[in-house]
Amino acid sequence: MADKTEAGSNGFRSLRNLDARNVRADVRMDGVYFFRSSVSYPFNKRLEPGDFSYCVMVRRGRARLTIDFPEPRVIDLSTGAIVGVSGLAPHRLHSVPDIAPGPPDAFERVPISEQIGPDGDVELLVGVAPSENIALSNLIIGPLYLSRESSPECARRIWRAAELLDEEFIDAGQEYGQAIIVRRIAEIILINMTRSILAGPAPDRAAESGPIKSRGVIMALRAFLDSPLENWNIDRLARTAGMSRTKFTEEFRHIVGRAPMQTVARMRLTLMARKMLMEDLSVEEAADMSGYSSAAAFIRAFSREFGATPLRWRKLQSADDGIEKDRNPHLQSP
Repeated sequence: MADKTEAGSNGFRSLRNLDARNVRADVRMDGVYFFRSSVSYPFNKRLEPGDFSYCVMVRRGRARLTIDFPEPRVIDLSTGAIVGVSGLAPHRLHSVPDIAPGPPDAFERVPISEQIGPDGDVELLVGVAPSENIALSNLIIGPLYLSRESSPECARRIWRAAELLDEEFIDAGQEYGQAIIVRRIAEIILINMTRSILAGPAPDRAAESGPIKSRGVIMALRAFLDSPLENWNIDRLARTAGMSRTKFTEEFRHIVGRAPMQTVARMRLTLMARKMLMEDLSVEEAADMSGYSSAAAFIRAFSREFGATPLRWRKLQSADDGIEKDRNPHLQSP
């Protein structure tokens, strides 16, 4: 059963435990783009999966975000809400309390240069960052959520950035340098989302004196995300973090919420699942790339994680999401 998460509750523990001084300062959102969308009640929509991350901003209305992976979670969004999620796992946005019948379909993508009419019950501004590294990081950390109530200053800056984005597209004569401006605006949004989580207290550590000094864990996560298919084990992760095996395991579990090698295995399987869908890899090729001793071992691990064999999962995902086998993994800007 999903763990329902309301605005300002404890579903975003991971980033709150990080030391802001240890977060990478040079944030680049190359290739990012935005689109608008609007829906009327009742609705049942999906965020199409792929090697990218989404930033969903609710300009008007209410919606419920349902996340099934890596852990079931439900997040209620209202006007002013901002949430960042990985595209490596499928997510749904649907109306509350009633949901439109049938399988979810994709959001209409209205170019950012066009305005949305007032007829829809929910209006969204959606950013797409086509980066596998960012997507993997978001999947480990979990959804990044803030609202005007939980993080008023960061939310104000983000919505101001959204206003600048609107202004950039009002006058067609400002097209020179537009891609750079859009990227800078996306970087402002991401930095303030991260600030909002880092600034908040960790609910499960409220009685303690301060955040974990997690530089080592962050270094290990960065190294793993840079090369997720290399031969990682607990000793290598601990050495990368500059920590003992015991200390690293303890701190990693506290920050991420699960054991290091469980996280590594989960991320590898998620990466292989996406590659099998996008690149038409065979089970044997996927098993070899992800470091399993045999296809049978890979199938067992995959089935435990996703509830289906790799071939069955690929068939179901292709049918549900309408993804062509030869599709480019990076969505193109409308």
